[in-house]
Amino acid sequence: MNSKIKLIANIDILPGFEEEVKNAMVAMAMETRKETGCELFLVNTREDSPQMIVNYEVYQNQEAFELHKTYAYAATFFDYVKGKIKDDKIEVVYLTGLSS
Repeated sequence: MNSKIKLIANIDILPGFEEEVKNAMVAMAMETRKETGCELFLVNTREDSPQMIVNYEVYQNQEAFELHKTYAYAATFFDYVKGKIKDDKIEVVYLTGLSS
């Protein structure tokens, strides 16, 4: 059984905060990629909606993903984006592969 955690994280930035939230996201991504349990962390924007950040993330397992959320740089990012993203929420969509 594959215990990898694969997800898409959608962040809808409020008008006027695009540049600063994108810069903060890139900074957090650089640190996240150093985590032992992080296998992939890609930061994108939607072509049709550049204020929407779409991350594709892969972690070795649930523990690695939970640990990721506890690091200081992640907590700093989550606090920083409050009031700068829609509903102060990051939508997380978990994925299941169709083949191994």
